[in-house]
Amino acid sequence: MNTQIEPRPFTLLSTDTANDPVLKRILEKDMVNKSTPLELMKEYANQINKETSYGDLAVKLDRLFTLGTHPDDLSGYYHGVTLGLKTGLDGYAELESFFAKIGIKEVDPMQVLYGRILSRSSPWAGKNFAAIRGAKLAQLTDGKASEDGYMLGINSFRQDDGKMVNNIAGYALTAVMDMEQVPPPDGIQRSWISEKGGMFLARKSDSIDPDNPGKQVLALNYRWEKLGNRFPNNLLVDEIVFIAKGLLLGKLFYSTSLNHIGKQYDPSVPDQDYEYRGFGYFLLMDDSWAQEKNRLWPELTYDIAPGLPEKFSTYTLTDPGKAAAMGNALGVGKTLLHHLQTLSNGVASGGDKEKESFASLEELFSLGQRPEGIQGFFHGGVVAFQSSGFFKIFEPLNILNKLWPAARPFSPWTGKTFTPSTVEGAARYIGADAAYYNDKGQVFVGTNTYRESLGPSLPAALFIENLGKIGMVVEKPNEYEKAQGVSVKSFFFIACFAPSINPQTAGATALQFNYRWSNFHTMPPDFLCIDELVRVAEGLYLGQLLYSTEPLIPFDPARDPVDYGYENFGFFILMDDQWQGIRNFIEFDVEKSFPQL
Repeated sequence: MNTQIEPRPFTLLSTDTANDPVLKRILEKDMVNKSTPLELMKEYANQINKETSYGDLAVKLDRLFTLGTHPDDLSGYYHGVTLGLKTGLDGYAELESFFAKIGIKEVDPMQVLYGRILSRSSPWAGKNFAAIRGAKLAQLTDGKASEDGYMLGINSFRQDDGKMVNNIAGYALTAVMDMEQVPPPDGIQRSWISEKGGMFLARKSDSIDPDNPGKQVLALNYRWEKLGNRFPNNLLVDEIVFIAKGLLLGKLFYSTSLNHIGKQYDPSVPDQDYEYRGFGYFLLMDDSWAQEKNRLWPELTYDIAPGLPEKFSTYTLTDPGKAAAMGNALGVGKTLLHHLQTLSNGVASGGDKEKESFASLEELFSLGQRPEGIQGFFHGGVVAFQSSGFFKIFEPLNILNKLWPAARPFSPWTGKTFTPSTVEGAARYIGADAAYYNDKGQVFVGTNTYRESLGPSLPAALFIENLGKIGMVVEKPNEYEKAQGVSVKSFFFIACFAPSINPQTAGATALQFNYRWSNFHTMPPDFLCIDELVRVAEGLYLGQLLYSTEPLIPFDPARDPVDYGYENFGFFILMDDQWQGIRNFIEFDVEKSFPQL
């Protein structure tokens, strides 16, 4: 069966495709059987690295670059992949033209060197961006840069002890830039990075490409003397543009002017005097592309490093002894998410292993702490389902858990948000029923979050967006939530701390989410649902899905929960950005592929 990942389109400047033969050829021919621009970039990289000249690929990449949109600013880490390098000297271009006229095959030594030797073990891993202003900016630029819109960046490099070329290239890099060792990472997806170096100042500006004047780009300038870059990187300016959400295409430009090669960089000198020429192309991408990058470039995927921060291997439970024992049993380089993934796989395996793994999840939940102070958005993932209620008729088959991998691509759910509130705040959503929370302590208004993206999950997301028509609460995300990929919020709940109503986890004090209030008009089956959540580690939470198995009994908060026959239908996790990075890295409950539609 053919498979592909969720489609992710180009996001280019508007153009008349019919009158743009290069773009038309890219979209109608090159993109056939490809779901994302990154798949196309991989094919281009393969062609570049196999051939001895770019041919028409430079024209195609330049056209995509021209139609890309400039980033206003970037923040944090972006994974990097080099597409290819080339000899950008004017004299070499003339030599190429001469060879072509007399029938000699074009050979670009820079392209051949990178494609044949370095492409499968390149030490470059990506770039970091952070805002810079004030005294630090003035110091690095001798007061020549304004305060507006600057970012300070640095490159990251990886080391692969099993590949000699990678190590030799890493040593060579120390000759052209000031490198420093990186201490243990604060995010597992960065664990392969061993060194950082090659600082730059980034800012939105016009392109320095003489063939593309006026193009708005984010320029990454390595030339400022105080950045400490050595020749030839003190002649380098990178330019980047978005070609898809979270995916940037970059070009390397070096100054080739012999009149200025030995002089200190002066931003007042016109760009044309520096004679900048293109020396190749690269990609940058945010974490949302990391899984596909690893699939397309498996040789650039690195194992988890030892020496992880304690956060990733330390359970915070009500029984410190059991928490320590669980952490010690993880093994070198393993995280708590590895443990949960193992339990998830155990449930999926069926039989005695399924029962044992689900019991372990119940024990872990019972030992979890009250999630004090929870606030804001948390990424969500499924650990395991259980066929409770009438689904027991399928036993011994765990039908819900078996169906989830196939259903996952069609689910737009991304997580939950929590907003500390008051009884009065809860009353805005559930009216007079909010009086139930008068003596319950801290109250939270919560909601589930969903993404709208092209692919099989879009119909469900659009359906959720229109649930207001049946009286359910539907809200748009705030700016921070938008940045996390949230498109719409619905399936609201009111939460407070309470003893668990699940007999198998009795004794645990959880944050209890109630979807059952009549004013929520929650659609079935979630109008029967009460979720419970405990904190199992810093930034990591374990939840259980509890549904009433007595749907004909009207909900009454004063009634004994036993009457409703609540049963556990599964466990889920909520996590902060760092844990989400680990989850993507180890591919725990993530969308790997779906059948081609």
